[in-house]
Amino acid sequence: MSFQPPFYSNDLSKPTDSFEPLQQPKAFALTSLPLRLWQTLQPTRLYRQVKQRWTRKSVVQVSLRSHFDTRLDSIWQRLEQDRQPLSLFLCEVDDFDRLRRQYGDSACNTYIGQVIKVIQANIERSTDMLARYHGDTFAVLLPQTSIDEAACIAKKIRLRVKALKDSPTSPLPDQAITLSLGIATIVPTPKLSPVNSIAAAEQSLRQAQRAGGNRVILQEGGR
Repeated sequence: MSFQPPFYSNDLSKPTDSFEPLQQPKAFALTSLPLRLWQTLQPTRLYRQVKQRWTRKSVVQVSLRSHFDTRLDSIWQRLEQDRQPLSLFLCEVDDFDRLRRQYGDSACNTYIGQVIKVIQANIERSTDMLARYHGDTFAVLLPQTSIDEAACIAKKIRLRVKALKDSPTSPLPDQAITLSLGIATIVPTPKLSPVNSIAAAEQSLRQAQRAGGNRVILQEGGR
């Protein structure tokens, strides 16, 4: 598998309001271990507890990972036939484990609910989808969306999440909270699969976090 080099600057010293490409994209594979563990958990009481926690009052409701995977497979097949791009991005609040230790689960879950509302406000089409990817990582599926369009959406989300600290309803007052986002845009082909899209978005997200957070990293390929 290969990805075309993105057409953005490589300068990681730019202000964080700008976009940055994934540096030196390489072939990689996404392990199926998380999926196997999830499938193992499904018949158990623990699975039911986790599902209940993810779909009820702890945070604003979002789709389950299993629903996301099903939708991704379906859209991938359709866009492969239509030769249209698929954008997917993963996002995480920077240094969120420290925030949980400092402020506690209740305040941080309330804050995550506010982050989810920001994301939902910026993905308005019925075909778009927000899902909990795992833990405090969220995935956004954007069919028929170019890398430039996905980058604009991600930038708005990042800036509006950063501005939450000034909200009078913020559960973490005056705490500068930032978001890292990794985008992958691929035109589906028979030689690729949804795993390629997920793995590319994961790699972009990790690159954003390693570069200091509070940024968007882009990766485009598969054309």
